[in-house]
Amino acid sequence: MSLFPALRVMTLALGALASVSLWQPAIASDVITITGAGASFPAPLYQRWFRDYFLAHPNVQVDYQAIGSGPGVNSFIGGRLDFAGSDQPLTGELAERAGANVVQLPMTAGAVVITYNLPGIDDLKLSRDALAGIFLGQVVRWNDPLIRAANPGVELPDLPIVVVARVDASGTSLVMTRHLSAISEAFAKQVGESMSPDWPAPLQERGGLIRGNGNGGVATFVQATVGAIGYVQYAYAHLPNMQMASVENREGEFVSAGSDSFRAAVESFRAKLDPSQLTDPEGAGAYPILALSWLVTRPGGDDAKSQAMRDVLRYALTDGQAEASKLGYIPLSEEAAALILKQLGPAE
Repeated sequence: MSLFPALRVMTLALGALASVSLWQPAIASDVITITGAGASFPAPLYQRWFRDYFLAHPNVQVDYQAIGSGPGVNSFIGGRLDFAGSDQPLTGELAERAGANVVQLPMTAGAVVITYNLPGIDDLKLSRDALAGIFLGQVVRWNDPLIRAANPGVELPDLPIVVVARVDASGTSLVMTRHLSAISEAFAKQVGESMSPDWPAPLQERGGLIRGNGNGGVATFVQATVGAIGYVQYAYAHLPNMQMASVENREGEFVSAGSDSFRAAVESFRAKLDPSQLTDPEGAGAYPILALSWLVTRPGGDDAKSQAMRDVLRYALTDGQAEASKLGYIPLSEEAAALILKQLGPAE
């Protein structure tokens, strides 16, 4: 199995952020149909790529459903999909089950942000202790002293905190729990890194936990619930102009999500070449929660579908990268994309 090193790709990745579209083209007749599913993290970008490719090549229809990394990967391994989206590379038993003819391509990078619903409070700051405490179920009201300490002069409401998490096996949950485990020993011991975290009993027993399906489901529940807080890929909060908290980074700075803080985090990673820099980047102004997103497929074969799949991926890794920064992702550099393209073989 071919697996492009995440370190090499992220060393070469750099980009900026803007807006997102979830528009999908209508299904045309007599086309080659390619089906994929998996992570909701890259879904807005994938759907833009596949729409634009279809507009230029109306004989190729690519359908991608955001059902979560776990279900998508399992469906791919079971032969029900042509490709899957995953927010972590397949390793161990999953890699063995997928087979030796599978390639894993890092397609883009992005950030996980903390979105919340507190009308009138648009500059919420969350320290590391407060963030971990919220997801451990120990910080239960918005006017808790841990939150007030980082927000002097802000009239925080005496409202219960409602955590919105993922119901599906999720790469976004893995990224979030990995970060929380890095910044909180208590979280690492009680919950740990997981695609399907077992959230602490106090959080569930007091009715402080809601579960949403996909990044979109989490965002929807946060929007609908005053006092809610959740974690989503940046685009899902940026598009509907949702409230996003400034979170404390390693330097003790409260950093908001955006192109400058994402760029600072990538530069920090490039300087250290340390995998932990994805989980909790160092450096002034660095946003602390980053992730790579992978596409898993079997690109070999001389049939028309295999050739079309390879051409779609070449588009995504070349001209399509220009869309990444517009849609809230960190695009790969030309050099990084060229290295990944080698796994697809020469163009037809």
